[in-house]
Amino acid sequence: MNYIKSLHIEGFKKFTSLDVEFNEHMNILVGENEAGKSTILDAIKTVLNQQYRNADKSILRDLFNTQKVAAFKAKPSVRTLPRIYIEVELALDPQQKNASYFYGEIYGQRKQQVEKFGIRFECKYDEELGTGMEQSIQEGKIPYEYYTLTWTTFANRPYQMIKRPLNFLAIDTTSSASAPSFNYFNRTLFTSRYDEATKAKAKNEFRDKLIEAFDNLGLPALSENQKFGVDSKKVVLETVLSIYEDSIALENRGSGMESLIKTQIALDRANGLDVILMEEPENHLSFSTLRKMLQQISDQQENSQIIVATHNNMIASRLNLNNVLWITEDGVKSLKGVKSDVAEFFVRADDNAFLQLLLSKKVILVEGATEFLLLPMFYKQITDHTIEEDCISVISCNGISYKRYLEIAKATDKRIAVVTDNDEKSDRIAEVASFNQANDLQHIFVGATVDEWTWEACIYKENKDTLDGMIDVQAGAAYKFHDKDYGAVLGKMLNNKVDVASTLAKSRRCSIDICDYVSQKLGIEIASNGDHSGVVKWIDDDPSSVLDENRIIKLVFREAGKYSFPALNWSYSKGDTVDSACVILTDELDNLDGDKFDPDRIRPSTLNKLYVAMTRSRGDLYLMKASIFKAIRDSYITK
Repeated sequence: MNYIKSLHIEGFKKFTSLDVEFNEHMNILVGENEAGKSTILDAIKTVLNQQYRNADKSILRDLFNTQKVAAFKAKPSVRTLPRIYIEVELALDPQQKNASYFYGEIYGQRKQQVEKFGIRFECKYDEELGTGMEQSIQEGKIPYEYYTLTWTTFANRPYQMIKRPLNFLAIDTTSSASAPSFNYFNRTLFTSRYDEATKAKAKNEFRDKLIEAFDNLGLPALSENQKFGVDSKKVVLETVLSIYEDSIALENRGSGMESLIKTQIALDRANGLDVILMEEPENHLSFSTLRKMLQQISDQQENSQIIVATHNNMIASRLNLNNVLWITEDGVKSLKGVKSDVAEFFVRADDNAFLQLLLSKKVILVEGATEFLLLPMFYKQITDHTIEEDCISVISCNGISYKRYLEIAKATDKRIAVVTDNDEKSDRIAEVASFNQANDLQHIFVGATVDEWTWEACIYKENKDTLDGMIDVQAGAAYKFHDKDYGAVLGKMLNNKVDVASTLAKSRRCSIDICDYVSQKLGIEIASNGDHSGVVKWIDDDPSSVLDENRIIKLVFREAGKYSFPALNWSYSKGDTVDSACVILTDELDNLDGDKFDPDRIRPSTLNKLYVAMTRSRGDLYLMKASIFKAIRDSYITK
């Protein structure tokens, strides 16, 4: 089987330097937004498909690593000019045609003295071509037009697409450019599906019949010596091909069905594809359709190498987390070492939060809904920070399944706290003490005695007087739990865990409408038990009427002091409550009012600050888009 063994990147987009070792069959790229998942796929396409070969050199502004550019600007010289270098090491059948063309002992800038198959790409300044540009370079200017892009094999031969070493297809559901995407997909599939003789015959016959069909139209001549005809050089079969299913072109299917059909075709072994790249295949798919696609991928993964970039938890876990390549600030980490039974657990568990665990800096695992609801409130009371502000995730993992999560934590050096019950078992307390002594990064918290056997019992013990006054119980009613009498109030807490927790967790700061809006848009649960009547109001016109109203406090992302109106920065407003607030959004949040707004695509730090700002108002909450504010911003800047 032919496949990609490894990738080496220098100076390309996000990465100053990166090495990736791929699995032979399934590879799942995960990471935070902007971690570089798409860049890895783009690097592969740049090498194998000679992407950017014919692009204008100005594209290099977007391809050069910003740190490399900054280093050049600091010390401008020919020697410090940014460059791009990418190597793709391949596993090829030595017996296949052209295999030797890609095999060499010395390859790339790293001079590895080991014979391997592969292709390298280099983008660098051509000193001979750029003769006379030295002064401009010394002034810190990058001479993009004098850069050369070269593709060579590890045998130091020029790489040409006609000798491509493997059949390769990229499926990108993130692109809004539908026509180019389909053209690429159809062309690639046509090229990989048929042998050269079949393709040549089809192209020739198509051209001949098209010319014949046009001649048969019988259009009148333009003049005695002039008439219309078909230029055979312009007749390219691949440009007019579409794939049809049930007489409907793929292009005319819905986005979800389009993604599914593309995947089905790509996975068909008869199409002879060695490598399939998939960019966020979850886009446009319903839950059931995504499950169907995952089953198809899982069934066919032994036939091709599949490299998937995803934000979706189901994809990351259902396709086996042993296949996960986790992109971090320190490089790419494989989860091959996770125990097979742990990986199998996450394959089966539909409601797991594996990806949330992996992508969180710090995690608190809890047993159930009660802890999930109340712990963020307790954290805010103690620290005056929200859990979101401190980049902590709370994951409910249902009973003792937290042990599976701990196995992931150990494999990834993840910092985790577990809040769980001791279930009135002294040996359980001893077991936890032993675990804590042996682990530095993971810690389990349980009640210290059998009387503190559960979360509710611990809370009641420390807050008895308060809870006795807050929780209503019926006189004479029995609130036994598992036939044991713990007292009326604690008994009610144990028998009605979620209801009681919801009562305690409600916010007295914001109105119900605002809390609901924040929960819906930001995905951060907040409720209200106050009697406020505030609503969310979007400022679509006449923004000055709000900006000029001093009773409405304006909340801006930063630099609040430079405006003539009363303002606070988003993050500095925490702990404050105002009668009415107007939150002025940033550019990346201008689609907050739309149905397609996705909080997972917003930087966590930005989302946390926005949450703080949107929950400050007792009354109405005004929201103003950056685009609207920018139109009149200058008139409010203090000179």
